Amino acid sequence: MLQELEVDIFIRLQEEPDRAADILGRALGTSFTADEDEALELPAYNAQGLGFGATLWSNEGEALDPEFEDYHFGLTITSQYWCVDLDTVDLESGLSEYYARLLAFHLNVETATEILLETTEDAEILEIRTFKRNPQYRLDQSPTVPRVFVAETRTVEAPFDDEDDVEDEDGTEF
Repeated sequence: MLQELEVDIFIRLQEEPDRAADILGRALGTSFTADEDEALELPAYNAQGLGFGATLWSNEGEALDPEFEDYHFGLTITSQYWCVDLDTVDLESGLSEYYARLLAFHLNVETATEILLETTEDAEILEIRTFKRNPQYRLDQSPTVPRVFVAETRTVEAPFDDEDDVEDEDGTEF
């Protein structure tokens, strides 16, 4: 089955949305523009570059992800191209960790992402990884010194919604 490549990175950055979009744009080498869709409850910002599209959104209200409620912003990066010969699960895990580490290092903030470990009949098993910049890292150190480290990992189970089970008005399933 052909799937779109999409990763989510959550960022703990206490800034106004316009300023956060500017900061993240500089870190990613692009610029974010405000999404003018009036149907959006909260401000969102979009960017394009190198075959990817990115959307920066405030992690609050309807858009709040309960697993990442301590993070102020979410960044969704989507590929504008995909190929049936590529395994999107492997690509997503590598890209989500790469961008989470990149932003943690360049912005010196905490970032987090989730990586799919396994899919069962009832749920997806995800690992949430939190990244922080190594406070002891110096520019004159060898390239083998880690710039970013994994601050926390935890496993969560995300059950699938049963769309097949439909109940009628008296509560019986059919």
